[in-house]
Amino acid sequence: MESHSLSSYTSPLKADSPPLRRVGFLVFWFSGVLLFAGGYANALPNVTFHFDTWVDFALQRLETDGVTGGIHRHTRPWTRWQVAQAILQAEDRIARGVVEPSQINQQFLEKLKREFKSELAVLTGAESAPRFRMRAAPQLRSRRGDAELAPAFEGAFYYDAGRHITLYQEFETENSPEKYPIQGRTADQRLEPWRGDYTGDFKRVYVRFPVSKFEVLIGRDQIFWGTGFRGAVGISDNSPPFDLILLTGQFGQIKGTAFTAQLDRMWHDQDGLERRYLADRYLSGHRLDWQVNDRIEVGISETILYGGDSRGVEWQYLNPILPYYASQFNADTDDNVMFLLEGAIRPINGLRLYGEWLIDDFQYVDSDDPNAVAWLAGAAWNRLLASQKLSIRGEYARVNRWAYTHLVQENQFTHFGSIIGHRIGTDADTFYLEGEYLINVDARVALFYEFERQGEAGVEDRYRNEDFESIPFPSGVVERRDSIGIHLVYEPLRAWQLNLTYQHSRIKNRNHHRGARRHRDELEFRLRYLWEYRLTGS
Repeated sequence: MESHSLSSYTSPLKADSPPLRRVGFLVFWFSGVLLFAGGYANALPNVTFHFDTWVDFALQRLETDGVTGGIHRHTRPWTRWQVAQAILQAEDRIARGVVEPSQINQQFLEKLKREFKSELAVLTGAESAPRFRMRAAPQLRSRRGDAELAPAFEGAFYYDAGRHITLYQEFETENSPEKYPIQGRTADQRLEPWRGDYTGDFKRVYVRFPVSKFEVLIGRDQIFWGTGFRGAVGISDNSPPFDLILLTGQFGQIKGTAFTAQLDRMWHDQDGLERRYLADRYLSGHRLDWQVNDRIEVGISETILYGGDSRGVEWQYLNPILPYYASQFNADTDDNVMFLLEGAIRPINGLRLYGEWLIDDFQYVDSDDPNAVAWLAGAAWNRLLASQKLSIRGEYARVNRWAYTHLVQENQFTHFGSIIGHRIGTDADTFYLEGEYLINVDARVALFYEFERQGEAGVEDRYRNEDFESIPFPSGVVERRDSIGIHLVYEPLRAWQLNLTYQHSRIKNRNHHRGARRHRDELEFRLRYLWEYRLTGS
């Protein structure tokens, strides 16, 4: 059947959260030295060499309140140099009288300046010596649903010679071998459990260097493209990091990004095939992020996932400015192309409205095929009190049934079995509402409510000529989870840090069994000590 659309199809398998593991033993190779590491999956990619959430939180708050102005906040993770540039931009706006920060925002800015003082010294010409730094965070923690505390650790080293080159290696070990959700199949293994179900993971390892007006990254890193603060419908951190080559350049108000990554392998064994083969798989993407002005940011991205029997990297997909859809359409290939359109606006300081729309397959001529789209929308308001310490935010995401899917089995939008896009996967939606109070710049407390609906379709449920107009969303027996909870964070620059989350969940139609219900109390706890060693040379 010929289909004139913006892509082709494939769809996802839901699974419960991966089983939580217990007790452990610690080992960690770190540049020839044993260290320990641990962390949480499904949190937005941290700034390089920073295990806390407060840096991302502070930057996004300062941007929403108009302190930094535009900072290309939708293309993440940020580098330490980008954070330092945002700090300098904020100070310049304050000095020129463009914005007058509140007391709490000024304190956030001062905290950022203390953390990034070395980068600021290089950018202002006060320092140019190379630096070596090592950071580690031994910790005790329990994951939600697991009542036992277990030791874990995070560790990394970072070397930079000014802005000429950056070497980075980050490692973590924890007793959770299934740290990423299993939503589809894979022929490769991401992590090998050791004693006590502990795993060691070189999560981010790369070299970064400038070439003219561009920056090149070679190695392993996470990518997060989108406007959301809890997820992204395009590329998120739901799947493991990519082994990739990434190119970034900024030209005035426009930031361009392009990458090519190798994904996991997958067995191709669709019905009707005479033989089964092991497919190599690849992902390429490029993106333009336009800071229209200090209040409006828009972006457009295009990705293509392809693979096959003994299929290697396609050279045309290494071209950072070649339109993927036109290329694969003209070549009459069946690769999985996706488009992402996004935008955010700050109509007044303190208020941010944003949204994303993913086109996996869109019928722009008459066709009997369904559209496969996903979208996300949200809002944040930071000025419920005169002190600007109380804020509220809400975010809704929806992924339609055949999004992330493809007629060719190995072209489904997964990496090691985890959805590359939004964590809820296909045939699902979620809404999150949070009220948060800032005790000070180191501590905050939030009350939240969340619901999530999961239909029965999964990433491997490809479109097979169903009467799609008669299929409801979500489809089949829908599992629904409603949760309320409280979240406490205490993150000073160094020393002891605390992260605590309690939530009560009510689940209907558990595991898609009609009438099956469950109430569940979950506690997530982490206490750690953040330590850093610095060595500056000439």
